[in-house]
Amino acid sequence: MEVGEYYEIAKESTSQEILEAVQDTKETVKNFHAGGVPPGNMKAVYVAVGDGKLKVTFTEPDDTVIDGQLICTVKGCMVRIKEGSYPENELDGDLVVDNTELGKYSTEALEITGLTNDVTYYLAFFPYSDQGLYNYNPVNRKEATPKAYVLYGYKINKADSNPATRITYTEMAVGMTPAAMDFAAGKFNYGSWADVWFIRENKPYMIKNDGTVDYELDANDYTKKADGSGSSDVANTSYGGNAMAAFPLMWFKRWEDDTYEYCNVCNIQLDDSYKAYAHTRQDGSIMDVKYLAMFEGSYISSKMRSLSGQTVGVSQTAATEISYATANGARWYTQSFSEWAMVGDLLRLISRNDNSQAVFGYGRGGTDAAAKTGTITNKGQFFGYSEAQSKVNAVKVFHIENFWGNVWNRIAGLMNLSGKIYTKEVPPYNTTGSGYTNTGLTPAGTSGGYINSTKMLAAGRVGYNAAGSETTYATDGLWFNNSQSNYARVGGYWNHAALCGASALALDAAASTTHASIGACLSCEQPAA
Repeated sequence: MEVGEYYEIAKESTSQEILEAVQDTKETVKNFHAGGVPPGNMKAVYVAVGDGKLKVTFTEPDDTVIDGQLICTVKGCMVRIKEGSYPENELDGDLVVDNTELGKYSTEALEITGLTNDVTYYLAFFPYSDQGLYNYNPVNRKEATPKAYVLYGYKINKADSNPATRITYTEMAVGMTPAAMDFAAGKFNYGSWADVWFIRENKPYMIKNDGTVDYELDANDYTKKADGSGSSDVANTSYGGNAMAAFPLMWFKRWEDDTYEYCNVCNIQLDDSYKAYAHTRQDGSIMDVKYLAMFEGSYISSKMRSLSGQTVGVSQTAATEISYATANGARWYTQSFSEWAMVGDLLRLISRNDNSQAVFGYGRGGTDAAAKTGTITNKGQFFGYSEAQSKVNAVKVFHIENFWGNVWNRIAGLMNLSGKIYTKEVPPYNTTGSGYTNTGLTPAGTSGGYINSTKMLAAGRVGYNAAGSETTYATDGLWFNNSQSNYARVGGYWNHAALCGASALALDAAASTTHASIGACLSCEQPAA
C-alpha cells in the first residue's frame, strides 16, 4: 500500500483504534498491513521559541503490547517542518530529524535554526514501527512562531539597606526610567515602561466561567466595555464569570550569589533556566495568558467572585476558599505563590525600588475594617495614594485592586512546615504540603517585624528574616510560627499600616485558621487550544 493510501486510512486513528477494528483474530492482527500496526501517539512533545529558532523536546510512544503479545515495535520518529500548513506525512515538508535513538530528545532539546522571526512554523511528529508503518494522527503536531527576544533584568544588593538604591537594572533595562505614582498630580508615571509587552498586554477583561474572554473592559472605567458598546457586568452578581486582569506569557530566571539577588524576565524561553511557573498548567503545558482577579474574593452563593461593589469574603478556612474558587469551574483556583511572585518581580522591575508602598501607593493600612471591592474602578491600570492620603484608600497595580492592604490574600504553593519554608511552583496544590519542596529556609527574627533578608528562589522571592524597619531592605512585614504547619498569606491587612506591601508575608497560621482579616483571590487558567 502506498504512503498516500495508508495516510487516508490511518490519519485519524491511534494504534489502539486500528487494533479494535481488526482484532477479530490474532492472525488478522499479526498480518495487518503485512507488518502489524503503527505505533501509538507521542508520549510528549514540547516546542520552545527563540530568536530565529525553535527548541524541540519529544518522547516516542512505547511498544504496543496486547494480551501479552507484542503487536508493534517502535523503531523511531520522523519530525518534519513546514510553513503554511502541517506536514501530512513523512514525505511532506522539510526533514528536521529521523531519530532512531529512542528517548534521545526527551530532555536534550533539538534545536532548529535559521528560521524567520514572526513566521509560524508547523511541525508534525511521525513515530514509526520496525515494519515501516507510520502514525499520522493529528494530535502529534505543534505550531510555533520564532520571535526576537526582549530581556529585562534587575539585581538586588543584599548589603544595601536603602530600598531606593539597592536595586540596579541589568540586561535591556539598563538606562530605562523607572515607573512611579505621582501622588501630587494624582496620576501614574510609566517612565520607560509604557510600551513593554507585559504592561501593554495587561488588560482588564470579563472572563466567562469556561475561562474564555467575553469582552474587554474600559481600562479607565471598568463599568464600561472597552469597545464603547455599553455598560459592563463588573458589578453584576448574576453574570456567569468574573472581572480578571490578563498577564501575558513571561519567562523568569531567578538566582542569587553571595552579593546579589537576580531576576530576569523575557518574552521567550531563552534557555532551560527560564521558567514560566505562573503560566504552567498541571499537565506541564504553557498558557499564553494567565488571569488574576481584579478584586478581592467575595462570596456569593458559596462561590468566590471577582466583582466590584461586593463585601470582601473572609472568615473561611483555606479548604473552603478553594472550594468556593473551584465552584466557578475546572479552570479556577485561589492564587498561588508563583503568581504572587510574578507580580512582585514586575513591580520591583518597573520601579527599581524595594518599597512598593512608597512607589505605588500605601493602600488600606492603619484603618479598623475592610472596605468593599471596587473603590477605584475609574483609576486606570496603576493608582495609589501617598502615606498621608492612604489608610482608607485602596491601591491598584496591573489592574489588581488591593494587591496589599485591606485583607490578607491566602495563597497556595507556599507553606511553613514546622519551621521550614516549602514551595510548590505549579499545580496541583494542597493544604498539607505534600509534594512541596523544602527550601531549607527557616523564618527568623521577630514575628511581625520588617523583612531584612530575602531569598531569590527559582520560583520567586521570599522574605525569611524579620530584623529590618519600615524604611530599610524590603520594608514589609513577616509573621511566622515555626511550631506548626502554616499556609501562606500575603499583602497584609487593614490594621498593618507600613507592614503591608508587595513583599508582606505571613507564615504563622494553619490552613484551618479563620479570621475577619483573611480572604483569598481568584486565578483562572486560559483554556487549552
